[in-house]
Amino acid sequence: MDYPKLSGATISERDKAFAQEFANFVNGSMCSPDQTGRELTRAHRYLQQQMFKVFLGFMKQLAYNYQQGKYDDRNEWASRLSAEAYQRLIECDFIFDPEFPISK
Repeated sequence: MDYPKLSGATISERDKAFAQEFANFVNGSMCSPDQTGRELTRAHRYLQQQMFKVFLGFMKQLAYNYQQGKYDDRNEWASRLSAEAYQRLIECDFIFDPEFPISK
């Protein structure tokens, strides 16, 4: 998996392995994003909270990538939607991120 410079963050080997396995699952084994999402809600409540943090981390990185022009036609929808949603979460004070460039 290609990891462009992500603000100097160090990514653990376990996190890299999970990200690759998840990408492989989405690329060939997943039957339905909706059904997979629904199934994830069957996990323990604490694990749901932790999984949502992973989702937010993914959304945040896509939002930053969009703001920096690091996307193309293949992921423009996900990147733009992430940027719009992430900005709204900041505006509503659900997330504090003073480094994210807010557009008006």
